[in-house]
Amino acid sequence: MRGLTTADAIAWHQKWYAPGNAIVVISGDVTMDQVRPLAEKYYGALPATTVPARARPDEPAQFAPRRVTKEDARVQLASWSRLYQAPSYHRGAKEHAYALEVLAELLGGGTSSRLYRSLVVEQKLATSAGSSYDGDNLDLSTFGLYASAQSGGGVGAIEQAMDAEIARLLKDGANADEVTRAKASLQAEAVKARDSLSGPARLVGAALATGSTIADIEAWPDRIGAVTVADVDAAAKAVFDINYSVTAILLPKAGG
Repeated sequence: MRGLTTADAIAWHQKWYAPGNAIVVISGDVTMDQVRPLAEKYYGALPATTVPARARPDEPAQFAPRRVTKEDARVQLASWSRLYQAPSYHRGAKEHAYALEVLAELLGGGTSSRLYRSLVVEQKLATSAGSSYDGDNLDLSTFGLYASAQSGGGVGAIEQAMDAEIARLLKDGANADEVTRAKASLQAEAVKARDSLSGPARLVGAALATGSTIADIEAWPDRIGAVTVADVDAAAKAVFDINYSVTAILLPKAGG
């Protein structure tokens, strides 16, 4: 980053910012007849250029878990996180993508989720705990787990508790009630997202830019609704392999 120059930035912009490499999304109380002339006026005048093929290197093969620990004087609460390599809608075992979204909601989608109840409410090890997953990636994605320790607390017990929750899930599986609640929550969020002008526009733009279609967006609630308990269990077993993970720990600086 230190070696980059203004000329590098300009050259990069001229190489990739081209009409054939752009998606325009317009959201609001307008019609196609109103916006098409404007799009043609402001975008149609731009000269077409040839965009080179983009080289996308594959993630190096992993054979063992990796860990990184950092300290910083600005950190007040120790935090723990782990990312597992996961498929997306477009790469890897794509059949697990929608089940992984349900799994992320089930495990860490709020204060009623498994991880929050266990680590924050019951064991009182953390101030927050949750999980994350995004299937929109053009390449492989990640499934994340995270938690922040109580004031003065460490992350050793948090990691043990996280590992125990994952082991319990893999051994006993999900149950029908929590899968149903997770699906309903995701579908409700999709409905509420339609109340925003910018939210759906960003969603459509991101989806089109990463290889999805408008039909995929419209079908998303039904595809989430079709996820079964068996689908969630299969997705968990496919992703929660410690050999395909990176664990990161951020600590307050000793003596800071």
